[in-house]
Amino acid sequence: MARCDKSMHVPCAPISLSGDHTRSFRNPRKGIVLAIQTLNVPELDVTELPEQLYRHSQRPEWGLALLAWERNNRRAYQFEDGKLRKISKGYYDLMDPVDPEDVPATAVVANLQATIKGLRGGSERKVVKATCSFEEQLRLFTKLYPEGFQDPKWIEDKRGRAEGSSLKRHREPSLLAAREALDPSLAASLMEEGRHGELTESVLDVLAGTNLVPLSHVKALRRLDAGESAEYAEVVFHLVHGDATLQERFGRYLKVMTRLLGGRPSWRISTALLALTHPQEEVAVRRSAFIRQAGSIAPTGLYSRRPTVVSYLSFRRVAIGVRKRLEAAALPPADMLDVHDFIWTTLRKSALEHLTETA
Repeated sequence: MARCDKSMHVPCAPISLSGDHTRSFRNPRKGIVLAIQTLNVPELDVTELPEQLYRHSQRPEWGLALLAWERNNRRAYQFEDGKLRKISKGYYDLMDPVDPEDVPATAVVANLQATIKGLRGGSERKVVKATCSFEEQLRLFTKLYPEGFQDPKWIEDKRGRAEGSSLKRHREPSLLAAREALDPSLAASLMEEGRHGELTESVLDVLAGTNLVPLSHVKALRRLDAGESAEYAEVVFHLVHGDATLQERFGRYLKVMTRLLGGRPSWRISTALLALTHPQEEVAVRRSAFIRQAGSIAPTGLYSRRPTVVSYLSFRRVAIGVRKRLEAAALPPADMLDVHDFIWTTLRKSALEHLTETA
């Protein structure tokens, strides 16, 4: 095959897991002939899988990857989107090493290693099946909101205005309420003065004012006694403003919530405050729709029914993947609340029947 400039070359394709053969095709956009060899997956030493993560410099939407095997001047990488892709020698430098401090490396590595092991029967990890393609979601979304997240109807339906009358589905009033209730100086002063109950009530008022959390879940927290209310206020402050890592803060929050409620809390009550106080980084999880989204973004992740630190990081990776794809489609969301609402709008049960209508 003739050599070509790396910036124009697409040197990867999903690997077939049955049969060994070589085929060629022409990239219709570039006019480049590519030779793609599909191979049986070679024997893997699943006890010593690498932990270094990589990202394809030209295809970031594939997510992070681990090296699965190397042979015959080729390397195969397992990507977060569920595909095993082969890179020919001479193009290895397209795979950029990822600094583990930039990503939740432990969770991603564990998910990808489990998938690689599954290729050889060494793991029982299930891969989430895609409900639909992301392109189908985009078609439905732009049919409903032609101007995307700037569409007047989207703003009316989802964002609302920070001031004036609003509905529970409106995000701007909830963001403002969360900023005011959990202002770090104000919240710290209330706790220093022993007025934990006031802080708790302010936080619960925020949660009661949004559809991110069912009202019944808020009512359960309103039944806490004075000591429990103080503990809740402190763990919420630590979650939102603490200096520890996200994993440590969220893990502590789940542990306290489990004890206060007498059982592990729901995804919605566990993630709403993070989303409202850190809307650019954190996401509110609505598991039913998010698990469907995982099928087209990161099907290899671990997605538990009840909140865990590892599963939150996996769902967060899904949301980040959605945001990147929306940005690539020239539909940049304002924040992760827009991402949450995009996922819910296009993948809730009532929306699934409309996906086929837009195809």
